[in-house]
Amino acid sequence: MAHEEPCGKLVRRTGAPDSACLQQAAPHVIHDLFLLRHAWDGRNLRIGWTLWFITARELMDFFFVYERKQNKDGRFPDDVLAADYLPGGVWRELATSLQSEQPTEYPACRTAANKLSTHLRYGRVELAASGSTPPSLAVHTYLLRVASKWLGSLHQERRAWLAIEIGPVGRAG
Repeated sequence: MAHEEPCGKLVRRTGAPDSACLQQAAPHVIHDLFLLRHAWDGRNLRIGWTLWFITARELMDFFFVYERKQNKDGRFPDDVLAADYLPGGVWRELATSLQSEQPTEYPACRTAANKLSTHLRYGRVELAASGSTPPSLAVHTYLLRVASKWLGSLHQERRAWLAIEIGPVGRAG
């Protein structure tokens, strides 16, 4: 189903994707789950370390941001959210219960991702000097468990959009 309006523009204007946009975004979601798993395998290399933090942070937002808020210019951000794929409030309720299982390293990993991997700022110097937070197996496992719960909560049709791209290697379960 082709759009007259690109998905990013549609979401920035209305605050919500349509079904065609969700389907078009599905391979990108699975791609990033796949990247998280492979970045973990390469975490001892600079590129793997950085990729793990960037991807973990992105998935933290994907899973735990539940709605878009209008910017000052009246437009919505066009982030893809896990909540987009389920009826209103369903994912928020499930994800909120999963937040109680967050590992203790979760906030430190988010800070490390923000300061050491995704922004080139002077604050990086101080954080790096204080001892760097390594990629966390507990956070990694937690994000994959959240992904598995999310995939399991999807309607069959939407799960199929993702399963086609996953294959047995990238399965998030």
